[in-house]
Amino acid sequence: MSLSSQPGSSLHHQVMDSLGRLIASPEYGPGATLPNEEVLCERLGVSRTAVREAIKAISAKGMLEARPRTGTRVRPQEQWSLFDADVLGWLCSQGVDKELGRHLMVMRGILEPAAASLAARMHTDAQLLTLQQAFSAMEAATSIDEWVVADLAYHQSILQATGNPLLISLGGIVASALESLLTVNAQQAGQFNDGLVMHGKVLAAIERRSAEDAQLWMRALLADTIARWGAPA
Repeated sequence: MSLSSQPGSSLHHQVMDSLGRLIASPEYGPGATLPNEEVLCERLGVSRTAVREAIKAISAKGMLEARPRTGTRVRPQEQWSLFDADVLGWLCSQGVDKELGRHLMVMRGILEPAAASLAARMHTDAQLLTLQQAFSAMEAATSIDEWVVADLAYHQSILQATGNPLLISLGGIVASALESLLTVNAQQAGQFNDGLVMHGKVLAAIERRSAEDAQLWMRALLADTIARWGAPA
């Protein structure tokens, strides 16, 4: 089915999304040259204008560069805008690879204990209720899919409870990557809900506004997960 016949988002976004996923796939690694416009138009079932607009948008995200006489090439991954929600989504569309997973886990180990500490000090009653509801959903989960949805809501609720708009925004940006990461973590655990007790410890510390305990328990919660990826804790 051509992109122009797909419902939902705009054609521009559909073309950009399809092309972004293609670039992030094993088919096109860093240094690879994209097919010419004619081939891309035929493959995606869209006009040259739509393809050009998509390439321009993806280039702005650091993924592509046009070179005279050599075509449009894929740039090294470290030059991609990895805090762009689209880029992270494309990278994770086929699952989080080992290297990216390690980088994400190290980032979580730096960010989330501090966020839990701040949430313990700054949360409102409404924010605490949202976090409690996410934890209750984790308790009630009977499958990996249910667990991951609740777990993602739990961690995002902690970022919301910090009251820091930059941390909250970061949570939205990394949501697709974190969802993929949580799925892998649940699959690697003995039981998908093995981490429930420690999640409860973090929640209890936030409830009693103990910033130090919230930070310590979040660090402990993440330590086991980081170890599964072989990353330094």
